[in-house]
Amino acid sequence: MRKFLYTLTVIGLMMVTACSTPQKTIYFSDNTLQNASVQVDNIDRRKEVTILPEDILAIKVSTISSIVEKGGINPVAIFNEGGTAYSITASAGGAGGGAANSAQNLGFLVDVNGFIDYPVIGKLKVSGLTMRQLKDLLADKLKAYVKEPVVEANIINFHVTVFGEVGRVGQIVAANQKISILDALAAAGDIPISGRKDNVLIIRETEGKREYARLNLNSRTLFSSPYYYLKQNDIIYIEPARIRKQENNDFLKFYLPTIMTILSSAVTIYGITKLTK
Repeated sequence: MRKFLYTLTVIGLMMVTACSTPQKTIYFSDNTLQNASVQVDNIDRRKEVTILPEDILAIKVSTISSIVEKGGINPVAIFNEGGTAYSITASAGGAGGGAANSAQNLGFLVDVNGFIDYPVIGKLKVSGLTMRQLKDLLADKLKAYVKEPVVEANIINFHVTVFGEVGRVGQIVAANQKISILDALAAAGDIPISGRKDNVLIIRETEGKREYARLNLNSRTLFSSPYYYLKQNDIIYIEPARIRKQENNDFLKFYLPTIMTILSSAVTIYGITKLTK
């Protein structure tokens, strides 16, 4: 009988352990302050975004000639009316949830070789350039056609994809070309208790290579990671925690409750039998 009770005890302990809530569910838990002091870290300056193939560039040109030109002629119209209309959809409050805002944008698609076809100028190599370098390059080339050109440009399809254990799965568009892993997760509805914060996977493709990086959101070292700030087309995957894996475990879902019911009944019958003797 002692062996029987010992077996039941072991099974009960296993059940408690298997069904316990994961401990690693708190952000930056290994750096929790115990007092009111302030911690200050030196941080590296964020690198500028560079243009990649398949980016869509919105480019607007203005010039003082547009103001002083007589006859109502706009000397930069040919440049601002170029490009193709693209529908860029961004969801309010994160991808997959809230109201989706869709707008038609004129843009120039960067081809696989890194070129765009720009009005009058023709083919122009832009991949690998920062936004500042692109603006300066275009302004310099446009001086031959307009007076004192001013160029504004941005990537209108700058987005990252979040899937796995998050509130809302989908793509998140960053209009200002700046988004951190925390920004992306906040827009995706955060990581519920059923997701792991200590093993976030970032998949990034750059210059013909695919990189796989892991981030621990429980640690403050996250902020010094080169993957803290995301790049266009990054993929973020949140792995399910142990509690979620248990939900999908057929043994725990179907067989264990039956086994525990049988064992409970056996213990009850044994106790009644002992009392009646």
